[in-house]
Amino acid sequence: MLCKDKIESDRHSFEKFSYQNLVESGYSPDRMNAESIKERFPMVNNSVYIDANFNPKAGYVESSLVVEKLTEYACSLGVEIYQGQTAESFIVENGKLQGIKTREGNTFKCGHALVAAGANTPYLLPELQPYMKTTGHPVFWLKPQNPKYFSSPYLSVFAADISNSGWYGFPFLPKYGVVKIAKHSSGVPLHPENSDRRIKDDEVEKMRSFVKMTFPELVDAPLVYTRRCLYTDTLDGHFWIDKHPEIKGLSVSSGGSGHGFKMAPLLGEIAADIVEGKSHQFSQRFRWRHLTPDTVQAEEARGTEI
Repeated sequence: MLCKDKIESDRHSFEKFSYQNLVESGYSPDRMNAESIKERFPMVNNSVYIDANFNPKAGYVESSLVVEKLTEYACSLGVEIYQGQTAESFIVENGKLQGIKTREGNTFKCGHALVAAGANTPYLLPELQPYMKTTGHPVFWLKPQNPKYFSSPYLSVFAADISNSGWYGFPFLPKYGVVKIAKHSSGVPLHPENSDRRIKDDEVEKMRSFVKMTFPELVDAPLVYTRRCLYTDTLDGHFWIDKHPEIKGLSVSSGGSGHGFKMAPLLGEIAADIVEGKSHQFSQRFRWRHLTPDTVQAEEARGTEI
């Protein structure tokens, strides 16, 4: 977690509290100054980033592999998974859910349904569109000429002044031969199926400027792939996990705002509690709620620089 100023500065409140939370939770993150940053992570420009903390016990997982493993596990428990079926509408009689219709023409009867459809959630349930929106955020794959020093242990998953800049990324991924860089900021509103997801030239220019400043050795690296990562942004930045207020037997688990996957081990249990009619410690925060267009999204990790 790289900082341009001392971590105690007002500029880095997110980084400061993240560091403090790790310490208070019993971890021992390494605090680094400019010299130790250069020694451990030689590709980082330590004339720009003068403070950092690194958690040697942390790591990351590839999302597609996690989904694949969870699918296998669910099947082993007897869960039936219907691939190739696209939920399109709900069958509701007298205010109670009866089933789900798919785009492919099938009907699935059910006693209860949980909508956890990510970016498609506000389109399956249009009544949520005033409170959440689908946004796209740029992702870039760069192919370094010298992968060694962009690989672990010379580079880790990183956040570079993220609460101001929005930039973060991953070390060299041997499977794809690239360093992955992305921006966590406001993004652009789009439709999950119908919108153009191509990255714009000015976004590439901003990425190149970031790379030149942060990883000078990557400045001429070929850009081999781009895409937009889809978020389901709620207006206030909080998850939306609750029962539908008007349709009995229908619940929602959505509103990840860019954080749904990393929180999944906790969110699954919370969603299950909602389906079973139980409460949880975040029931009030994640409830079905009315938000106005002037609601401010509360998140210190999201970059604010345009």
